[in-house]
Amino acid sequence: MKRLFVLLVFTMFMMIPMHSRSQTVVNYLTSIVSKGYGSDYVKGYMQPFSNALGSAMGQALYHRGYSKTFPRFDAGISAVYIFIPDEARSFVSPHNFQGEVPTLFGNDNPSITGAIPGFDKKALLLPMLQANIGLIGNLEATVRYAATKVDYLGDLKLYGGGLKYELSSLIPIPMFPLDFAIQAAYHKFTLGNILDSGTFSMNVQASASVPILPVDVYAGLGYDNSSLTVNTVELLSTSTLGKITIDGENKLHLNAGLSFTFLFFNAHVDYNIGKYSSLAGGLMIVL
Repeated sequence: MKRLFVLLVFTMFMMIPMHSRSQTVVNYLTSIVSKGYGSDYVKGYMQPFSNALGSAMGQALYHRGYSKTFPRFDAGISAVYIFIPDEARSFVSPHNFQGEVPTLFGNDNPSITGAIPGFDKKALLLPMLQANIGLIGNLEATVRYAATKVDYLGDLKLYGGGLKYELSSLIPIPMFPLDFAIQAAYHKFTLGNILDSGTFSMNVQASASVPILPVDVYAGLGYDNSSLTVNTVELLSTSTLGKITIDGENKLHLNAGLSFTFLFFNAHVDYNIGKYSSLAGGLMIVL
């Protein structure tokens, strides 16, 4: 069992691109501040990242509508793959540029002189360790953590957790085919002392077993409230911009997915529709 868990951890880190770049988001944010482009440029450049990050931290939280019972748990990796739409790859700069300039996800070789390049990304992948732990009273706790280096971001950390309450027992219908639960979670993302993001998420979820097959169908409605803060003084000690907060535009999202369990293993995947569409899933050891 220990070897299997180590393999899952290794797989998570293999999912993240580790090759180095000559430039990172810190370098480009420093350029924005040093050139005097102002807080509006920082917000336009980082808004899609704030949206994508807030969406990612509110997803892959569940794959069933019932809670684990004490002392059962599952543990492994979960990941969210956020699709970045074309309209999130550029913005109209407030600094007198003629035309649109790249966001963090945009063109890495902009045609407009003086514009800050992006990293030419069409998706954001965020994998993390996750454990779901059964408690008493229809409750289940979730904890998640990631600490690694992403080529264009740098050394990042993510940690968070939540609490889930199963509602199925409150339905006065014998053999009711659906399991229901509500869940709330909070996550923190940091990139050194430069970027700091927090996301509060809540959702309503449901699942149903497929007869004969070891498969559950699940779906949910979630709400995320997130913000990202850029500390410009850490970028440039002479900066007068201070801390710039960028609220995430991601709010409601719907998802539906399949969960497959065989012996001590679970694999699940779901599709999310929200501000940015995404895929979320996980590989778990089930006990």
